[in-house]
This record gives sequence, structure tokens and C-alpha cells, in this order.
Amino acid sequence: MKQCKTCLALLLALALFALSGCAARQSRPLTFDEQQALAAKAQCSEEATAMNSEGAHNSSNPFWTAYFEMCMRRLGVTKAELKKMWY
Repeated sequence: MKQCKTCLALLLALALFALSGCAARQSRPLTFDEQQALAAKAQCSEEATAMNSEGAHNSSNPFWTAYFEMCMRRLGVTKAELKKMWY
């Protein structure tokens, strides 16, 4: 009987630990600035791709990258913010 109570307590503790881990992994809502940066990134990716029909449509293509970064700066994204962004 004592072993059953110990097992039940361990299972309850494990369940609470697992639930707390799941809650900690939930992402926080994006700030307004983060939402704007994501929207700018999507818009500039489309524009850079439209301007450079040949080659890769990512940062490995220097022409695509140049147009993308110019567009991002036009939309108010700073160089420091661009350095943090993967594109």
C-alpha cells in the first residue's frame, strides 16, 4: 500500500513537471515591431524574387540580397535588425 502511494506521488510529480515544461515552451506573442519586421521581410522577399528571376532566391544570390536589403531599409528596418534576421 505504501509503495502504491509513493508511485502515485511520483506519477503526479512527473505529470506536473511535464505540464510545466509544455507551458514554458509556448512562444510569447510578437510585438508590434516584430510583426512589422516579418511583414517587411515577406514583402521584400517577394519584391527581390520578382526583380531577380534567375538564380537562387535567397541570401546566396548577391543580386537578390542587395535588392532585399535595399527594400528592407526603405521600409525602416535598420542594419542592426537585418543582422539578426535570417533570410
